[in-house]
Amino acid sequence: MIKKYIYVSLSIGLILLLQACTPQPKLQFQASKIELNTPPLTEQWKDGITEMKDGHTVKRSKDEYTYRIVSEKNGLKDGFERSYDKETKKIRYEAFYKNGVHDGLFKRYNKEGQLYKAVLYENGEKKEVREYNDKKMMVHSTPYENGEKHGVEQVFSYTTGALEKRITYNKGTKKKIEHYCKNKISLRTKMDGCRHGMEKAWYCGTGILERETPYNTCKRHGVEKVYDKQGNLIYTIPYRNGIKEGEVKGYYPNGKIKYKVTYHAGKVDEVGYVYDVKGKKERIDYDTIMKFADRLPMSVESWRL
Repeated sequence: MIKKYIYVSLSIGLILLLQACTPQPKLQFQASKIELNTPPLTEQWKDGITEMKDGHTVKRSKDEYTYRIVSEKNGLKDGFERSYDKETKKIRYEAFYKNGVHDGLFKRYNKEGQLYKAVLYENGEKKEVREYNDKKMMVHSTPYENGEKHGVEQVFSYTTGALEKRITYNKGTKKKIEHYCKNKISLRTKMDGCRHGMEKAWYCGTGILERETPYNTCKRHGVEKVYDKQGNLIYTIPYRNGIKEGEVKGYYPNGKIKYKVTYHAGKVDEVGYVYDVKGKKERIDYDTIMKFADRLPMSVESWRL
């Protein structure tokens, strides 16, 4: 018993340690706006000369399409590298190096000179990929570690900058997905590469629970619960390994049973019952239950229309 307790305690401790080691950026509902301070070509070109500056050799060259300026030390790229469009004179990319490897932001610009993507490097290793909209807002950021996604990926609306989604990774494996609507969470899915655990959904912008769905290794497993916008339980649907198994039930807002239909191995039983507000039971006829079996849960009252 003592060994078992120690094993469980160590397992819990390991899980908490892994969670603590996964980068968790501050929750923000609006994309960050950036200020660009990239020097223009007119300040950088200097008639295309090569010069020594602060122990570095700054080389300038051009071809049919671009102007290129790069800082080197001991024959290796060290410092900045910039490329400008020869026709528009707008910058196309800017990178930073240390001893010949990427170190810092590698920024890419469109033909109008607007930043649209940046990759953060540390000593040659990719740490984060960022994407920007035409309003200078960072609308997508993805952290990396050892070449794999690791940490919280954030996605914002390209047009408004509002937070849309956060995806948590651990060494390349998805662990959690969260969707947002009007600055409130609207969906949270626990994962271990695929859905695993309780998934919850909320009505947009309200914080009112809409649905709870249990998953086990990618398949629905357990009782799914669905609620109306007032928070009342309206359906329960039991699953086993991804298929319906047991009684699907509907409820009135006061919690009383509205209908129930039994499933076995994903197929509806021939018997189902609907209840009026006073609890009086009425059997659902065979043709009706067969016709609507694949569309449950739904309001049984509409079957009679």
